[in-house]
Amino acid sequence: MSAPALRPLRIGEILDAGLSVYRRNARTLMGLSATVVVPFQALSAVVLLSTVSRAGEVPRETFSIGSSRPDHAASVGANAILTLAGAIVTVLVTAACVKAVSDIYLDQPATVGASLRFALRRVGALLLLEILTLLGLAIAFLALVVPGVWLYAAWSVAVPALLIEGCRGSGALRRSFRLVRKRWWHVAGVLVVASLMTSIVSGAIEGALLALMLSGAASLTLTVILVSLTGAVASVLTRPFQAAVTTVLYYDLRVRHEGYDLEVLADQLGLPTPAPGEEPAWRAGEPLGPDSVGRPGGPPFWPPPPGWSPPAGWSPPHETAPGGSPQPDVGR
Repeated sequence: MSAPALRPLRIGEILDAGLSVYRRNARTLMGLSATVVVPFQALSAVVLLSTVSRAGEVPRETFSIGSSRPDHAASVGANAILTLAGAIVTVLVTAACVKAVSDIYLDQPATVGASLRFALRRVGALLLLEILTLLGLAIAFLALVVPGVWLYAAWSVAVPALLIEGCRGSGALRRSFRLVRKRWWHVAGVLVVASLMTSIVSGAIEGALLALMLSGAASLTLTVILVSLTGAVASVLTRPFQAAVTTVLYYDLRVRHEGYDLEVLADQLGLPTPAPGEEPAWRAGEPLGPDSVGRPGGPPFWPPPPGWSPPAGWSPPHETAPGGSPQPDVGR
């Protein structure tokens, strides 16, 4: 999808755009996820084999360690290590996929190596954002469930804001809050449907791969392999899709609130865009016409693209045409 195609999207169109980006670039996105997830799952399998003694002690949840062994301290320590490693894996995969999807969505080249390096440089900021998000959601859910659900959607595009705009910590949360404002139900609808889709896929994978373990016929080693394989396959398949939907949603909100489609189009055409706080030419009383192309805040080309309009409150000056009727003054 190229930048000129950016426009406000409905819920179904956002999901379809995310799925389209994911499907057409599956090798890159799944490669990103596998590069990080597979080594972690291998580590998880080793830790499981060293901390459980029977197949029945292997937890059904991914990234969790059983504690029914007499050597409870070793199990708790392993669980703590894997929890921390799992948090780092999650933010790395999400960040790398968001970066790749952002480049793909704006018709820019995306590679596994470049996206991973980009994510690695921002691990600290991402972990801080994750901690702030979890703390905020925990407090909101403890106070009442409804505020927690509301905040979950309001902060849903904080990661793209951090990665793409360079916001940090609470600034990324505030940025997400501003973008989602007045579009909460729209955002919540996208998140709910995307979560249902990924849950169905994950459930199908887990049901197929864990059937032997649940039958009670599997050995400890085979059970651990199945658990680790389940987690790896589910993560490699679903996390890039979640990142794709979140990134498309982020750009959709920017298009709706900020006219981001015009900004990108002007940049691709090599036209100047207004600096932060710079006043558009027409606010100084200049006419809107062919000469306004390329001026700060002016249209990207003439005639302007469909749907483009000057800011609210602006009205072009008029001259008197022959016969006494007013006509626009276009391009002195």
